[in-house]
Amino acid sequence: MRTLYVNVIGAEKRIALQEDETIVEVFFQRPDEEDIVGNIYMGRVTKVLPGMQAAFVDIGMEKQAYLHRDDIPSAEAGKQISQLVHQGQAILVQVVKEAIETKGPKLTAKPELTGMYAVYMPHENMAAVSRSIQNQEKKSALQQLGKEQGGGFIFRSACEEAPLEEVAKELQQLQKTYEILMQSKGKIPALVHTAKSFLDRVFHEIPLHTVSHIFVDDRESQKILEQKAGIDKVALHREKEELFVHYGIEHEIEKALKKVVWLKNGAYLLIEQTETMTVIDVNTGKFTGRLTQDDTVLQTNMHGAKEIARQLRLRDIGGMIAIDFINMKERDDKEKVKRALIAGLKKDGTVSRVFDFTALGILEMTRKRKRKSLRDYMLSPCECCKGTGFAWAAETAAYMLQRELLQYRGTDYEAVLVEAGKLVQGAFEQLELAAELSVEVLFTDSLSHGYIIRHFGTKEEIKRRQS
Repeated sequence: MRTLYVNVIGAEKRIALQEDETIVEVFFQRPDEEDIVGNIYMGRVTKVLPGMQAAFVDIGMEKQAYLHRDDIPSAEAGKQISQLVHQGQAILVQVVKEAIETKGPKLTAKPELTGMYAVYMPHENMAAVSRSIQNQEKKSALQQLGKEQGGGFIFRSACEEAPLEEVAKELQQLQKTYEILMQSKGKIPALVHTAKSFLDRVFHEIPLHTVSHIFVDDRESQKILEQKAGIDKVALHREKEELFVHYGIEHEIEKALKKVVWLKNGAYLLIEQTETMTVIDVNTGKFTGRLTQDDTVLQTNMHGAKEIARQLRLRDIGGMIAIDFINMKERDDKEKVKRALIAGLKKDGTVSRVFDFTALGILEMTRKRKRKSLRDYMLSPCECCKGTGFAWAAETAAYMLQRELLQYRGTDYEAVLVEAGKLVQGAFEQLELAAELSVEVLFTDSLSHGYIIRHFGTKEEIKRRQS
């Protein structure tokens, strides 16, 4: 069973996905950090790099975007990047991966347009149908429709219940949209097509027909969700306690920012994220098992493999990953653990590849990096320890404070006194607060990345405590 928790009260929007009573993914959107993946731009080639078979493209972002030769439609066998694009050229591109750390966004010059029923790929010539559509007659009809329209189409699971005429109408609309984009004129660089709203982006990754229940904390969003998913699936959160706090999601997010992850049997994982890769160490901890040492090791590694698959999704860890399972003597045991990890990753919508155990017993894998990891999104390098550790980012603390104060709407309190670091104070003052409270924020050196709510009361009481 899959459940969505939609937290839209406050400036930061959040959606959490729960599978079988466990939180497995969390999506965020802040006002100043719009997700650009899927957006289409008319860009300008600024530099061609023959040695890397790539080019840098200006799409109006702070960092130059990266376009590889293989992502250019006319990249015939043997052609060099300098034969395909030149400096100063205007080019239609789509963002496939957002900027991460020192790297700019990754682009493709083979844009795709996503509709409710299909994904249109103008530079392909094929028709594929979602595996979840079991009706062979419907599959054949969709494939035929794709061939008649021309170009490339991937028909999504929503097609199964939709009339063929409605699907055909959408295909024509997608093709028309692409033709308009190709004719875009005006200032370059320019955003010419926005992918989706925050809700739509999430629902693209988590189709609503796969979700059983949705809990939302805002009436307007409730109406929108009821139209998209059906009235019977959507419930309005009416409790005073904030949605993510009430259902324990806030606690799960906090745990996902820690290096140590305890397993139910007393064993634990140690997760170390670096700039270039992630290393995960599996340890027996308090678990001793009841049979042989080999049995204890195998059980611990099997538990670890299942939890590692969940943690990679929850923390949104991408790139190279090295997993140091407890040493196993038998090849069959290693295969069991590897299969358990692969089985857990099948629930993950992000592409991953599991390789094999090295001579040192390290299992190697990769997971496609689409956006910042949970750690990089929510934390910032700690100035006190010169970058060796992390603390709450000022914006994260400000949003947390806003959500906490919003829980006091409708109470008898008139004002609140808060102590916060200067960065948190500055970030908080940029947010609009609809809590019907007068908020006084005092600067303190001792809380550079956090805050403390000191007192609730009348405005006069708060003023007295400030003096």
